[in-house]
Amino acid sequence: MSKLSAMIAQASVGLSVQQRISDEKWAAIARQCGYEEIAEIRDRIDALKAELATVEDWDGDTQDEIHRAIAQFTRLLELASNGV
Repeated sequence: MSKLSAMIAQASVGLSVQQRISDEKWAAIARQCGYEEIAEIRDRIDALKAELATVEDWDGDTQDEIHRAIAQFTRLLELASNGV
């Protein structure tokens, strides 16, 4: 498991499936990111965009989830890039 994955997993401890990681925890993750984690965030965004391109038009729920993930990782990238 990558360092980024471990940090996200740790931030998710105690949350139900319906709960999201708080903005404060995302900011804390961003402060711990170095160049390797920033590269991984970029890779994840690219992978999510590629996945989005394969989702059927009728599957709006999946599209929404992917868009949310892209937005969250984009925000994490912005925060992490400002700290490096």
